[in-house]
Amino acid sequence: AVVSTQSTGEKVSCCPWETTGLDPDCKNYVPEELWVKGISQSMWADWCDDLMEVQKKSPSVSGCLCIFCFPGFIPQSILCATFCPTSGDHCLKCLPCFYGDWYVGLNKWTRKVNEVLNRKDMHAKLKTYKPYNKAPRSMDYASRVSGKDENYEMSMLEIALTADESRKLMEESWDNGVNDGCTSGRGRIL
Repeated sequence: AVVSTQSTGEKVSCCPWETTGLDPDCKNYVPEELWVKGISQSMWADWCDDLMEVQKKSPSVSGCLCIFCFPGFIPQSILCATFCPTSGDHCLKCLPCFYGDWYVGLNKWTRKVNEVLNRKDMHAKLKTYKPYNKAPRSMDYASRVSGKDENYEMSMLEIALTADESRKLMEESWDNGVNDGCTSGRGRIL
């Protein structure tokens, strides 16, 4: 079995100060499938806290508008989508209009979690589905997709619970239909 946590919430906010990612209460309950495999409540809470800290760097609509639309509008959008690695790991990644620091943080978090999980024949991966109807269902699926159109990207944390499932998950891409071929998509892991 694979544990899919769609409680990872929205990855993009309207404004930089808004909360994205995990529901803050999720750290209070380790999934039973992980508990049985030896993941303690305190370890789960630490992982959730670390991920929530990384999520503070997630993209915002206002940051995206700054780099892609203001002040040059359409010409600037075309130039940025073509030449600007907004998701890449580069010296400007910490600016609010770039997402590289967020992707680097997510990658480090995933590696840290997998150092523990892999020793227990498990593996975690952040995955994105577009269209969202290809995503695995969970208890909050309906609320996440309500009012969304076909451009909505649903992201979640998936954790494989066996050695065979872990090998399969390791080989799978994070990208399930996004196909972000623009320069702006280089460096994405979610």
